[in-house]
Amino acid sequence: MPDKLYRIMHQFVSERFLSSRVTELLRDRTQSHLIELSGRSGSGKSYLIEPLMEQMKLVYDRVIVFSPHPLFFNQFEELLYLLVDLDANSFESIIEDYQGEFRTGRKHDFFYYLTSILKEKELLKPLLLIVDDCDILDEFTREFLQYLVLFAQDSGIQVVALTQSKLFSFSHFEHIPSLGTDDLEQILQMLFSGDELAYVSGSEVLQRISDGNLMALEHILEQMVDQSSGFDLSPFLEHSYDPAQLYDQRLEKLSANQKKLLISMYVLGGEPQPAQLKSLGLSTGYSRDLKELSGYNLINKIDDRYVVQKKKSLQSWLDQNPKQFASKLRQTLLDLMADGEKSEQILVHLMILDGLFDAKLFKRLAMRLDMISDAASVVQMYKYALNQDLTPQQALSANKQLGISSSLTSDRDAAVDYFRAALQICTENGFPAEEIVWHLASNLFAQNSSSFALEIIKKYSPSTIDEYWKIKILLLKADILAESEQFNPAIEVLEGVLASMGNVEDKMRRYQVQAEAKKTKGKIHYYINELDQSEEAFKDAETMYKLAQDHGGLAAIYNNLGVLYMFQGDWERSEQYFLRSLSIEKQYYNLNGISVCYNNLGGLMDDKGDAARSLHYLEEALKLQRLLNEPYNITNIYNNIGITLMDHGEYDKAEEALKRSLETAVEFGFFRNTIASLNNLGGLYFKLGDWNRSIELYEQAIEKSEENNFNEGLLRSFNNLGEVYEKQGELNLAYDLYFKGLELLPSVNDDYIKAELYGNLGSVLTRLHEFKKAYRYLVESLDFFKSINARDKIIEGYQKQSYYFILSHNHESGEYYISQALEMATEQNRSYEIGRALYLKALLERKNPEVAKEHLDEAIQHFVGTNSDYELALANYELAEILYELQDWEKALEILKNNKKIIQRFGSIKLLEQNDIL
Repeated sequence: MPDKLYRIMHQFVSERFLSSRVTELLRDRTQSHLIELSGRSGSGKSYLIEPLMEQMKLVYDRVIVFSPHPLFFNQFEELLYLLVDLDANSFESIIEDYQGEFRTGRKHDFFYYLTSILKEKELLKPLLLIVDDCDILDEFTREFLQYLVLFAQDSGIQVVALTQSKLFSFSHFEHIPSLGTDDLEQILQMLFSGDELAYVSGSEVLQRISDGNLMALEHILEQMVDQSSGFDLSPFLEHSYDPAQLYDQRLEKLSANQKKLLISMYVLGGEPQPAQLKSLGLSTGYSRDLKELSGYNLINKIDDRYVVQKKKSLQSWLDQNPKQFASKLRQTLLDLMADGEKSEQILVHLMILDGLFDAKLFKRLAMRLDMISDAASVVQMYKYALNQDLTPQQALSANKQLGISSSLTSDRDAAVDYFRAALQICTENGFPAEEIVWHLASNLFAQNSSSFALEIIKKYSPSTIDEYWKIKILLLKADILAESEQFNPAIEVLEGVLASMGNVEDKMRRYQVQAEAKKTKGKIHYYINELDQSEEAFKDAETMYKLAQDHGGLAAIYNNLGVLYMFQGDWERSEQYFLRSLSIEKQYYNLNGISVCYNNLGGLMDDKGDAARSLHYLEEALKLQRLLNEPYNITNIYNNIGITLMDHGEYDKAEEALKRSLETAVEFGFFRNTIASLNNLGGLYFKLGDWNRSIELYEQAIEKSEENNFNEGLLRSFNNLGEVYEKQGELNLAYDLYFKGLELLPSVNDDYIKAELYGNLGSVLTRLHEFKKAYRYLVESLDFFKSINARDKIIEGYQKQSYYFILSHNHESGEYYISQALEMATEQNRSYEIGRALYLKALLERKNPEVAKEHLDEAIQHFVGTNSDYELALANYELAEILYELQDWEKALEILKNNKKIIQRFGSIKLLEQNDIL
């Protein structure tokens, strides 16, 4: 490319697409950032590298440009050594320690362990890393880069990834668009002198024939400049300029040696060393060939070294033209890398291309990848190995490893297939199969295929197998039966297991399976509400886990005890055990376990009415789910944060959290979470009094549920929409919606939503004076919420019962339920619920105006404090009535005038009419 054209294109692209926002973020050394500069091939991304380097060298001591190798399974180690001052021996020591005590096989736990040590050693320092061709970089290393930026948020680590499409869930994303007519007009004016009006029309034509693609544009302009004919588009009008074809045309112009050099650089990851050049026969004319490749933009010089550009395009060309990568060249490259440990990944990749297999080399590399928990790459390697000529024992080992690694990548379907294949090999060859059976049944259970898991266990005869694995399989069976609510058969299995425990010879294994049996027994007692027996079994399990030195099991049992005590309302002990679990999970770097503990603590604090601590724990859980790159869990936590904020009257913050939940759910296509977020946002606007917006969101949730045949979401949305209409006084419409939900109940296995619906049905029937019908629904709803100790719902149930007895003129029962509601609300510091109970108390004492007025005055304070405007309007209306009776007409009128402004926002015509009539 002519120098003038190169300079102009370079200058234009860097000025046009390197936004001030990006440079501003990169200059901030106090925070880490992950920035994606994304555009299709030919958008000019590579032109941004040099100006970025020049600008940021003034800010950072270390500016690194990394070009990924297309033949590597994993480039984590190579990048790690560039990012931190860590030598190979130190890294090996870290890996060895991790394998010894902390390994889980999950990559994010490994990331957490490693980065915690790097942080402790103060090795995470400000720098800029630019990753060219990031689409080529392996997924494991990409995930690590995102993790590192999120983990070391205050370390000033900046990562700029040049991508063709969005690769990262949590990046600052900048799209690099195709060049438009205005852009092209500016380039033409910089490149040619002449009539500006011609460039206006010419830019439109140029945009049409080039589609704004930089490669096509450079091709056209380069020919214009070479021909010295000025700006003339006529020779190009009848041609098409597909970027892929243009790339192939550039390659066809190369000499045989230049193609050989380009392919060698692609395989070697850069310029060959002098000895390699000699072996490849490329020494003669090497400098000239480099210059030619650079002139075609096939390679690019970064920090005095050349790297291959457009690796995906080159790989595609090689796939279409396999003769270009002749076996002789491949063999020469294989020979050059045979003795280099760092070249093992390339060597294996080339062997795969050639259909070769070196069992020792494959196993050594797979073990290395497994040590750093790159399960996806292990799967890739063993899938190839499985197609080789293996002995039955080797095939069994490969299928087992594929099953375990697939399970670690959450690909349960693949894991089940591999374990089935392994079981067949065991059956055909008489190999011991107990471990395979356990893995297969476990993965089927994790897939919610409980019946298939039980069938596998049933078909496999445990009479001659190792006693330890026999008990492991039976424990799994008991767990599956328990989760399927087959409690008596599960208990029978557990009793048999506990009776035969002495047959396990290894003491530590015996303690471990005994602990598992006690834990499962405790869960069963918990499910059937035998809480004392559940606590006893969990405590026995705790003792056994300690004897077995099983920290994972101990953390889990502490979590179970925390849930048990939370259910019983023993918040102090619940917090104590959640914190014990948290301490162990932190000690052993179990990232997901830590997140679960924080989430549980957030729920506990919400139950206690401690909003500040609840939000603190939920925010911590959210940070960890971002590290884990789990958008599904992130949407759920944002929902929980939003609901907690909403319950405590922080509506603006609640709206922000719920909208983030909705955005994440929509972005990743989680329709269930989308429906949940729409319902929760509807609930927020319902509380805010924006009932029209609430109705709109509930109707969207109904539409989305119907589109996806999601009856649970549909039922919940009918229930929520019914609540709005009930508040508006549209009782028949509310009843119709609740009844639609009632019709869906047989298809929804959720007792909680059933109890909510029953409570609402009882409420609307009460207001319709259908007292006989109402009572059954109210009682069943309250009884269920009492059985699961759902305190907020119990208070609500007490309130609905009290209103029922107020309207049915049973003063004594009304007083009882109001007192219960007020007592529980006060214990939990729920200001809104206290206000509701006091309002009901005023209705109960309506015949005693002075007493009723005192209750209303106090209720109004709570409604004002919690921004509960609708309830405030109801209380104001009742207060105005009482003041009217007490002949304080002026004050009553003032309240009614102010009340009208509040009621008008809700669209409650009937309440507005009542207010006006009074």
